[in-house]
Amino acid sequence: MITEVLLFITGIAVSTFGTLVGFGGGVFMVPILIIFFQFPIELAIGTAMSALLPAALISTIFNIREKSVDYIVASLFQFPAMVGTVIGAFLVAYMPVLQMQILFALFVLTVGLYMLATYKQKQKRKKGMMYRINRMPTSFIRKNHPKHLAYRLNGSLMAFFGLCTGTIAGLFGIGGGFLQTPIMIRIFKIPSQIAISTSLFILVVTSFSGIMSHYWLGNIDWTKSMPLMLAFALGALLGKGLKERNSASQQASEKLIGLGLILAGVSVMVHITLKYEF
Repeated sequence: MITEVLLFITGIAVSTFGTLVGFGGGVFMVPILIIFFQFPIELAIGTAMSALLPAALISTIFNIREKSVDYIVASLFQFPAMVGTVIGAFLVAYMPVLQMQILFALFVLTVGLYMLATYKQKQKRKKGMMYRINRMPTSFIRKNHPKHLAYRLNGSLMAFFGLCTGTIAGLFGIGGGFLQTPIMIRIFKIPSQIAISTSLFILVVTSFSGIMSHYWLGNIDWTKSMPLMLAFALGALLGKGLKERNSASQQASEKLIGLGLILAGVSVMVHITLKYEF
């Protein structure tokens, strides 16, 4: 009984933080289930994936009401990401996955540290290579919401990043949401609230498809998944309430995302250690 209570409380905490940063929380939950609750790795992945759906769905309903979801951005990321997931799954058979996972975890940690170190700095909107690339053909101005500034998107560049994040997800067996949010904010200068809401909207689609896959593989035990799904749903409501109460600024959101990336990088390293039993 104590184990179930601890699992429920942990699920609420992870979901609350995941809602605030737009990651969902699956990348944090898998190592927690393996280390502290002794879940087999396949069951941990399936259980975490099933828990993400209600949390992402609840957050998305509120975000749709607030008109903070950018469906154009979601489409430009999501469809190439689905192709990338398939590519990543095939690459597993041909690439040194362990070495790439370690490099990827170090990369995520570096990006997280960079965001924490620079979140107070004003972003240079009219300088740099990414600024010039973003203004190449297939770029357009997007006005998402009256209270937000307009921002420029490049369809080809967004599709490319969607393909990359999807490939990473398929290759490493983790979600790509914790990369999509900072990409939206730092590269395309999308306001943090729109980026977070759009990432959670994308998570609804990816978690649903992931649940179907893991269910057919036998990696979901509903007696263990249902309590965690409820915990994640409550965490999504709590995270939404905290966002409304604190009305976090762009800088505060980037600080949380940087912290989330660092935790995600550590989680991936723990996941690697457990998977390969170092």
